[in-house]
Amino acid sequence: MGVSFGLALCLAYIVGLLISAIAGYGSVGVISVSWAGVAGLLLLSGWGRLAHRAWRLGWQPGRWCGLGVVVLLAAIYMPLRSPVAGAHDVSQFLQRANTIGTEHVIVGRAIEDPRLNRDLKGRLLVAAQNLQVLDIDGAVTFQIPVSGRVYVTAPLLQVTGLHAGQRVTARGQLYRPQPAMNPNGFDFRAYLTQRGTFTGLVAHEFTFDRATWGLWQVRQRIVRTQVRALGSPLGQLVSAMALGRKAVDLPSPIQDVFMRVGLAHTIAASGFHVSLLLGVVLALLRSRSNQLQAWCGLGVLVCYVLLTGAQASVIRAALMGGAALLALATNRRVRAAGALIMAATVMLLINPTWLWSVSFQLSVTATWGLIVTVPTLMRRLDWLPVMVASLVAVPIAATLWTLPLTLYHFNVLAGLSIVLNVVAMPLVTVISLGGIASSALALVFPPLGGIVAHALYYPAAALLWLAQTSSQLPGSSIAIGQISRWQLCGLYLILLGLWGGGGWLQQRRGWLQPMFAIAFLMLIVCPLGWHWATQDQVTVLAAGQELIWVQQDHGQTTLINSGDAKTAFYTVEPFLTQAGVNHLESAIALPFGADYRQGWQRLLAQVPTAHLYSTDTATADLISQGQFHPLQAGTTTALNQLSLQLLGVENPIVRLSDRQDWLLLPELPLGTQEHLAKTGTTLQSQVLVWAGDELSPALVEAVAPQVAICYGQQLPESLERQLQQQGIQVFWTHRDGAITWQPKQGFRRYLSTPHRIQAF
Repeated sequence: MGVSFGLALCLAYIVGLLISAIAGYGSVGVISVSWAGVAGLLLLSGWGRLAHRAWRLGWQPGRWCGLGVVVLLAAIYMPLRSPVAGAHDVSQFLQRANTIGTEHVIVGRAIEDPRLNRDLKGRLLVAAQNLQVLDIDGAVTFQIPVSGRVYVTAPLLQVTGLHAGQRVTARGQLYRPQPAMNPNGFDFRAYLTQRGTFTGLVAHEFTFDRATWGLWQVRQRIVRTQVRALGSPLGQLVSAMALGRKAVDLPSPIQDVFMRVGLAHTIAASGFHVSLLLGVVLALLRSRSNQLQAWCGLGVLVCYVLLTGAQASVIRAALMGGAALLALATNRRVRAAGALIMAATVMLLINPTWLWSVSFQLSVTATWGLIVTVPTLMRRLDWLPVMVASLVAVPIAATLWTLPLTLYHFNVLAGLSIVLNVVAMPLVTVISLGGIASSALALVFPPLGGIVAHALYYPAAALLWLAQTSSQLPGSSIAIGQISRWQLCGLYLILLGLWGGGGWLQQRRGWLQPMFAIAFLMLIVCPLGWHWATQDQVTVLAAGQELIWVQQDHGQTTLINSGDAKTAFYTVEPFLTQAGVNHLESAIALPFGADYRQGWQRLLAQVPTAHLYSTDTATADLISQGQFHPLQAGTTTALNQLSLQLLGVENPIVRLSDRQDWLLLPELPLGTQEHLAKTGTTLQSQVLVWAGDELSPALVEAVAPQVAICYGQQLPESLERQLQQQGIQVFWTHRDGAITWQPKQGFRRYLSTPHRIQAF
């Protein structure tokens, strides 16, 4: 069996996984019947002379049959290995536990070291062994052995000193993770499901046994040495650039900055670090035998994989590095592209769900880009010194091949990414090498490791300054909106045609390159431009108790309320990003919440605004470049095609008029509602948006809505039934997700419409 057929089998396996995942995880019987046709097509192509002549592979029909069988087996294998809650998983007892008790106790073992979340609490996964349900007096009313994982959040001080492998006891409230309720929202349920977890626990009491020896001590020794030498956060930054951010608790603001400007790969353990490690090892042992170099390199790879926590990108790089070392020991050559495909296949055989890991996808595509594109770019840059040419070629190649995935998953274009990576590459190389050297020395003699780390102070400070300064520049992060799956496939087909094609394409590459480049840009710009120009919808976001109202009208966006800082970060910003909104035409800041200023401060720092409207003149300092307009109760303000009428200040009651009328109500006492109802026809609106509290019949009669949207977390069944009996269509964001209205489609529930899960 030739090498080409072996790689074809690997590709057939990956294609089978893709087919199964795209089609959905059905039962094995459905998958077998549905995709037996794929195997049949491959069988027929083996018998057909057309495929034989066009591809010139010369394979026998049996090999085509083998490819078909591999595709079919892979399509069956994916759902078999997809995470499913077992019969004794904690989630199977969740409803019963919530019914018979008020508190829950999980006893088990920590799977990972705790990490700090954005609420400054510790978070970790626990392998559950026992579930206890407590009554109101704290007595155990129900106890059962369980299995499965539980996502636990607990006070930071209570989990300080905890490490993977320790036995823990967590007391709190079990819950079922929620799916994404808004476009581009964080799908907590899908995130945990990918990690084999189906239950969460908010713990207020957390205890654990004394720690035993583990790799955590090695990581802790390294991080402590570097933090002592450099302080915080530079110490954590150097540790993350040496071991990856998943092995180090890097502060969230720094992660956000590096991700925003396209430098996230520098704080993630990847093939770059593995290449540096192997390069240093082979350079130090160049006078030794090839076998000794290979064994030492293999030992270093294994240690590094364990230290970094066996991240997907590191495993991929380690497998490719292992193949190179094997070739070195046996005096053979290894084809980089073949090694990449084999490494990806081995990983997906072990865990096929890695196929949907963004780090795995980016790692594979970036490496492929380096393999096929860097040589061409180096030839084009032969007028530069080799070192300078490589500093330019590597970021361009990696960025180009990861760009479609970045746009697809994150809906953001880091406009300064290539330039910033070229400028930062010398600093990244110095810090990574120094961080790895400091880590190795810290294991033997921490003071010496600290001296090496201290020498990295100015390079690390310069890199952090460069990232933070770049994040403030125009174009550092451009929201482009969602691209579709067919756009993603089309972009990679163009890239493959430009750099991966052979024969006819190779001979005509000179005049085809401009056409490919234009097609690449048009495939991104045209669909997004059309969507942006024709977008016409209103959205009421699901944001807990917050009322968030957004109108997108042919490229002009109006936002009412940003919520608090947490809502602005987790709900409003992601929604605007997926919609391709880089600036707001109008922002209406009304006191829907006591801390509404913090939300606007957070949001307006990221999204420029042309016009800010508010009843509080003190909010004028929140807008730096746009115009501030005061609002007064009882007056009507024209916002482009939208008319806004403020009916109250202390209780912000807003009536909006465009092609239909909207009445937005905060939580109001019944007496206030009765008084408001006396205003008569002024209130009449087709759509009523309220907090879910009891509604006065007089107010409902005065408004006479056709649609009622509840944005609160509580909606009494009797009230919903009463509204429906009056012919009013009722929506509830807590149950239905975001509610959108479009002139042609009408009202739609987000959870009832097809949507794809965003990256994690």
